[in-house]
Amino acid sequence: MYRLSKWLKKYFIPHPGNDHKPHFLRHQSMMVFFLVVIIAELGFLVQVFIVFDKTNFLAAVLPGVLTTLTNEDRADNNVPSLVENKLLDQAAQLKAEDMAAKGYFAHTSPEGKSPWYWFNEVGYRYTMAGENLAVHFFESDDVAKAWMNSPTHRANIVKKEYKEIGIGVASGIYQGKKTVFVAQLFGTPVFAAPVESSQPTPTPVSVPTPVPVTNSPAATPTPVPTPTPIVVPTPLAPAPALNFVAITPTSTQVLGEEEATTNITLATKNIARSIKSFIQKILTSPRNSITYAYAGVGILVILALLLAIFIKSEIRHPAVLVRGFAMIAIIISLLFVNFQVLHLDTVVPTDDITASVIAY
Repeated sequence: MYRLSKWLKKYFIPHPGNDHKPHFLRHQSMMVFFLVVIIAELGFLVQVFIVFDKTNFLAAVLPGVLTTLTNEDRADNNVPSLVENKLLDQAAQLKAEDMAAKGYFAHTSPEGKSPWYWFNEVGYRYTMAGENLAVHFFESDDVAKAWMNSPTHRANIVKKEYKEIGIGVASGIYQGKKTVFVAQLFGTPVFAAPVESSQPTPTPVSVPTPVPVTNSPAATPTPVPTPTPIVVPTPLAPAPALNFVAITPTSTQVLGEEEATTNITLATKNIARSIKSFIQKILTSPRNSITYAYAGVGILVILALLLAIFIKSEIRHPAVLVRGFAMIAIIISLLFVNFQVLHLDTVVPTDDITASVIAY
């Protein structure tokens, strides 16, 4: 604790020990932060224009993120989570690829194929189904927010009757621009009824009642042989054991130990799943990630500036203040570029087919 307070005093609080020049605002520190900010910005641009645009990264990662975000929105509305279904994933992927290949963005294709065509293509039997679409975006959060801001899409997301979900992502050209198409499908599967047995019901066999036979006086009775008695041998008593061998158990079974082990395994899997989901959200939301990073650096710089201005205000070093304000200006400029120049308005369909479509 003492070392931390000493470090904070050295880097943030002007005092005679640092010549009233906090180390955080000195030339060397500002150069390091400047390089960090520039490298972070370059990483952001590479992720948007190369990783997202030139690779299948979004197609591999985005479906899982959107499923997580959808279930979070359902949890916020007290609706049970959806379970990912591989058939729905395939149907959604076929729909996304069809839009990307033909350059359209609608629930019905130019050939007149409705959303339910893709359900049937993969053999998904349903009693209720729905579809959400999105195009033009940089962030996974942009897609989730656009769907929740649309009444018909929101109705699909929070519909408690839906049990399963599938998401497909494909890159293509729409309105002359390269973009990413997203198809999100919801379904309530048909559960097969118990199959009745085709075996015929066995017919009871009637056994005729025996008729008593009356012996005539002239008939000679047939002698009945005397049954031979069956002798059952008496089982031999087991021989006494000559040696007793002590067997040491290889493992000890403790009551409740198996359940505890299972709980630990489930907890470990949940933690691993949460970590994976968190990393995927960061990777598919580069603008949000870079904004949080810039905000952290900016807060530190502003804190250092305030301390430099209001502590020992009679002793000031203009160069220290200039470096701090310059760093703030650089961060604001980069945020402006990221939000304005690289911003896309996520597009979702406006037709009513997205609202709780029921198909039997």
